[in-house]
Order: sequence, then structure tokens, then C-alpha cells
Amino acid sequence: MLRDATTALVLVLALSGCAGIGQPKPYDSAGINGLVIPTATPDPADFGDVVDNPWLALEAGATWHYDVTDSGRTIGTIDAEVADGTTTVAGLNATGVRTTTEVDGETSEETHFYAQDDRGNVWLVGADSPAGDWRAGEGGAEAGLAMPADPRLGDGWAAYVVPGLPDATVRVDDQSREMVQLEDEAGTTTRQVYEKGAGLVSVEDLDAGWVATLD
Repeated sequence: MLRDATTALVLVLALSGCAGIGQPKPYDSAGINGLVIPTATPDPADFGDVVDNPWLALEAGATWHYDVTDSGRTIGTIDAEVADGTTTVAGLNATGVRTTTEVDGETSEETHFYAQDDRGNVWLVGADSPAGDWRAGEGGAEAGLAMPADPRLGDGWAAYVVPGLPDATVRVDDQSREMVQLEDEAGTTTRQVYEKGAGLVSVEDLDAGWVATLD
């Protein structure tokens, strides 16, 4: 789940074109057709209580540790932990992921909230961060897609829409049977690599020049 260090670990959500989401917006790329991205009105009937997408599985209590390096020099760490239990966001049972980032002597913490629809798509439905707290459906905030059930090369979508925050977009720019690489634009540009069954294994901040690698 580190942009400006932390937010890049964040993957953003969206909703399937089911009841309560509104009319599906057309997408040319296979794998996200019929999804309304972004959306402020997720229908709880379309969602479950667990996030088990093979690219982004979030089991309660799971932890990840990343070493952050720049030009071969270790400059910090990133630690992420999945919260026990769920938090109600927009009527959904959302899973929280708390991320602590220490880079160049500066520390920040963020929590992001995810929910998975009944088609296996994972959505980002809220966040608590230094940039501001938001929840889908409140104050104009809309959920975006964190990880599709079936990501395809060339797919692109809105990561979220939150008044006062930079526009956020994600695109699948490389893929194999066991790997998906996303390029994320939200104030800074990051490249995130996911491995099936392992989740997020590396994040590269293309603007700052550092790389966070799963330990």
C-alpha cells in the first residue's frame, strides 16, 4: 500500500458497473470495461469483507518491510501493516493499511482503506494522511481503482478524485503472467511493481530518484 514516499504504496480503487454505481463509462481497454471510475457511490451489495485479489491480497495482520535506496545508498525504510478488523467507509467493510515511511530523516504515517467488489476489483475508498483525510462520498471525494481483477497492458484509470488533492491516474505499462507494473501520476510519478501472490514488491519514485524494495 508511498507517493512523496508513503503514498506510492497506495493503490487506488474503483467500482464495478453494478447496481448503485450508475451507468458504466465505456473503456476501450479490456479488463476494466463497465467500471465507473471514479465513483462516490459504491453499493455495499456489490462488495465483500475481504481483499484477496492475487496482486493485492490484504490479510489482517500482514506486514511488509521495504528498504529505500538512492544510487546504491540506503536512505530509509517503509513499513506497511494490514489492520485487524475492518472500518466502515461509504457503507463498505474496508480494510485499512497503515504505512510508516522514514526517508532522509523524515517520518510520515498514512492509512489507506481498501474494499474489494464481487468481481475481484480492489478499490481505494479513503485515506488518512498528512495531505488530508478523505472518505468516498464525503466532501466530493470519489473512490478510484487500486487493482483490477484482470489487469491488462495499456489499461488506465483514475486512482481517486479528492477536492484539494492532485489528480491521480494509473496505467499498466508492463505485464507478464506473474508481474504487473503500474505507472502512477499524482503530483509525483512513481512506478510500482506487483508480483502475483506477493503483492507490491518495489516502488520507484521517478522524480526523487529513490527505489523502495521489498525486504
